[in-house]
Amino acid sequence: MLKQVLVGGSGLRSSEIALGTMTFGDERNWGCSEQTAQNILARFVDAGGTTIDCAPNYADGRGEEIVGRFAKDRRNELIIATKYTAASSTHPLAGGNSRRSMIQSVEASLKRLGTDRIDLFWMHFWDFTTPLDEILRAADDLVSAGKLLYFGLSDTPAWLAARAVTIAEQQRRTPVVAIQLEYNAASRGVERDLLPMADTMDLGCFCWGPMAAGVLSGGDNPQRQNLEKLSPALACARERLLAITAETGYSPQHLALRWLMQSSYGRIPIVGVRTPEQMDETLRVCATPIPEEASAKVEGIAKSGNLFPTPLIRSSYLRKFALGSQEMLIDPVRPRC
Repeated sequence: MLKQVLVGGSGLRSSEIALGTMTFGDERNWGCSEQTAQNILARFVDAGGTTIDCAPNYADGRGEEIVGRFAKDRRNELIIATKYTAASSTHPLAGGNSRRSMIQSVEASLKRLGTDRIDLFWMHFWDFTTPLDEILRAADDLVSAGKLLYFGLSDTPAWLAARAVTIAEQQRRTPVVAIQLEYNAASRGVERDLLPMADTMDLGCFCWGPMAAGVLSGGDNPQRQNLEKLSPALACARERLLAITAETGYSPQHLALRWLMQSSYGRIPIVGVRTPEQMDETLRVCATPIPEEASAKVEGIAKSGNLFPTPLIRSSYLRKFALGSQEMLIDPVRPRC
């Protein structure tokens, strides 16, 4: 059974993996039918899964509708997350981070989901336009109205997320409890600032793309992966992962997903599947940790995104130079007060 973890410094609990719904209802391309999606959802929940990640632009809202029908008789057993920002039409007033956009999006999502509240509501991505104060006030009003329970930021620069956390604290508004970001064994740029910021600010981390859109799963599906057009770095990481598979006997998916789950407490992968069989395999992988030696090998398939100044100022040389030779002052770094 899947374990439950706390989301950042909040009281919200989530299953250790979340189920993404981008494939639900999109039968034209690489998605699945509603019947298949309902089967996937049932297997996820039966295994202890609670958190389902939606967005109004997934299959033009059909994903939310499918989740809503599934959740009808088990609403209190689920953490339903959805987002706002992406435009649903070409109208010049559609989309964005504004108060108007947030309220309209919440009302539409509640209707599609067939529920009276959204457990975790994400700003999908920053529009580089709307002031943070407007975003946070709107979220706070919707929480006060009982339509949202928790608020998080997806695909947002670290400096902006840190500022949002600080403003919410200072003005006693609804706190930002989590961030959502792309993170996998081959794409580690968030290690530079987003992950350290989240740890310092006590934010939960939901990680999309844990398999890099299937590239790290080891399969060979030209329609999904277009392997010939992979970036050199991603292609190299994939080949290194396949070599570790041959050496250790663990599947590429097992190695990549468990590396992420074991990398730090509170990292929650958002997994996406198209078939019940893929869901079963993902659940099997989640239940079986990999040895530290195997995890260390996966760590080496791509360069860390931990660039200047973090490696320098966290080096043992500079830590000792700044704080003396007492090891207690070096590791672990003191958490936020």
